[in-house]
Amino acid sequence: TSGTLPRFRYDKLMYLAWKSFLPMSLNYLFLFIGLKLYILHLIL
Repeated sequence: TSGTLPRFRYDKLMYLAWKSFLPMSLNYLFLFIGLKLYILHLIL
């Protein structure tokens, strides 16, 4: 049972976090803020 899960190296996880997860989450954040401001501008 100990050999079933793959081991992740710490530097690989940090590379994945900085190169893919962080830009993707920032893009979603800016998209959400932009849509919210656009909808708010349409209402007012």
